[in-house]
Amino acid sequence: MSWLFLLLINVVVMSVASLFQRLAMKEKNSDPVLSSIIFQFILGLLVTAFILTKGFVWPTLAHLPFILFSASLYAIGCVMFFKAIKLLEASEMTILGGVGAIVTMICAYFFLGERLVVSQYLGAALVLLSVILIQYNGQKFILNKGVIYVLLATSLYSFAVTSDTFVIKSYDALSYAAIMSFLPGIMLCFFFPKSLPKLPKAVKTISKNLLIYVFLYAIGVITFYASLGQGAMLSQVGVIVRTQIIFTVILAAVFIKENDRLLRKILAALIGMIGIMLVA
Repeated sequence: MSWLFLLLINVVVMSVASLFQRLAMKEKNSDPVLSSIIFQFILGLLVTAFILTKGFVWPTLAHLPFILFSASLYAIGCVMFFKAIKLLEASEMTILGGVGAIVTMICAYFFLGERLVVSQYLGAALVLLSVILIQYNGQKFILNKGVIYVLLATSLYSFAVTSDTFVIKSYDALSYAAIMSFLPGIMLCFFFPKSLPKLPKAVKTISKNLLIYVFLYAIGVITFYASLGQGAMLSQVGVIVRTQIIFTVILAAVFIKENDRLLRKILAALIGMIGIMLVA
């Protein structure tokens, strides 16, 4: 299977996954923390089962501080994303998530010593423009809880990606993917111990939409790393997966009726996607 076909699968399943996450969290009794814990453990089991067929490599002690740091950021970020999707439309959250590209760019500059060029500054401006466009309503810019959650979450994920870079330079990427799929769930159990007594009941009454979301997300993780293993360059991968933004907006409008301000959403998605490509 070619890396391009794997990436096309990734774009489709991750876009569809966003819709099921939204449907799961729209349910009356949905709990962002419990949903995050269940999501991470099931994701970890699915991804790890696949990686074990390819050969798992244990990390060294030198990798441990970075792994724990990244896992903590992913854990908190995951809860914030689930909180955000409970308050925002899937299309809105996908567009706002583009801010993570700017945070990643800043982290790369300060922590990885990467140089910034004019096109990246232009890309950052376009990403911010897309955020303003999607959140501007009449005479004011809306900055509600959902927006704050998604901006914080995407920032935490960006810091985690920077930490990941240090690890993957000297450690197997697929094995790392398995760890980062499972370990945040354990972290969440430590961060939210009061939620643990509710976990057995939540597992018994787990939403079908949440299960579908986890399954699709697992396919997305596997196809992403598998495409890199097939020889795709990171720059190619980065550009292709960005098409998820516009794809999610269209799918959300068609299948879950997120069609208010549709033209503005599509315009914001296109501007944000171009901006992210310039930043990457």
